[in-house]
Amino acid sequence: MGDVLIGPAGWSYKEWEGKVYPYPAPSGFDPLAYLAQVFPVIEVNSSFYRPPSARMSESWAKRTPESFVFTVKAWERFSHDKERFTEADARLFQEGIAPLLEAGKLGALLLQFPWFFRDGEKERDRIRRAADALRGWAPLVIEVRHTSWLEALDFLKAEQLNFCNIDQPRSSTSITGTRLVTGPVGYVRLHGRNAKAWFSKDAGRDQKYDYLYSREELRLWEEAIREMEAEQLFVILNNHFQGKAIANALMLMKALGKDVIPPAPVQEAYKDALSSPPEGTPG
Repeated sequence: MGDVLIGPAGWSYKEWEGKVYPYPAPSGFDPLAYLAQVFPVIEVNSSFYRPPSARMSESWAKRTPESFVFTVKAWERFSHDKERFTEADARLFQEGIAPLLEAGKLGALLLQFPWFFRDGEKERDRIRRAADALRGWAPLVIEVRHTSWLEALDFLKAEQLNFCNIDQPRSSTSITGTRLVTGPVGYVRLHGRNAKAWFSKDAGRDQKYDYLYSREELRLWEEAIREMEAEQLFVILNNHFQGKAIANALMLMKALGKDVIPPAPVQEAYKDALSSPPEGTPG
């Protein structure tokens, strides 16, 4: 087991007030700086919808400790746009994240493809082209959710792409629960297991990610993390609704023997989960 960095996906959620962040918040309260004192990494999700400005990225870098890193979800235009991105699009995204790279705080770039994206020559070309536009910035991580990609690991290795292991509700075509490493960087994203909402067309974003992992469910990931041979391993909790990702991230850190000091609102909101016995204790 190499260097393991655990943290949440995102930090800007209104419903975290009172459960993760103090409420009412004191004057000048900075959610990012607050979480950066608890976790060594945060995944930037807003970058999937629009590239951050260089000024914004520079601000993120300045508000976090020197050793802190971000992983950044690539703009959806690289992974979801059928019209194919342009060189101008690539430059816009690169310029936006450049301050993180310059500050030594860009840990990885995540390319997340749609759940229906199957392995095929055209699809591999799409991955290759997107990766080529971002190479040299940070380790590239590929999140694919269709089981056909489990037969394409040699392709990912040949292209120097790092596989993203995901935990999500099971279906006949979904990848979940893998512990694969195809490069120097390992990556895990835990989305939750709220199957009813996940597969519902009527469920909103918050409903899909409304899930608190039990200690036993996290124990399986603790074992996987210990077995994954990577120079650096990012573990990102994306079950964000009401701060459940924060509670589960702290639980997982504790199980792996890392120092954990839960923020007071999290301790109060999830005291039963956080009081679970540590690693090796029956319960």
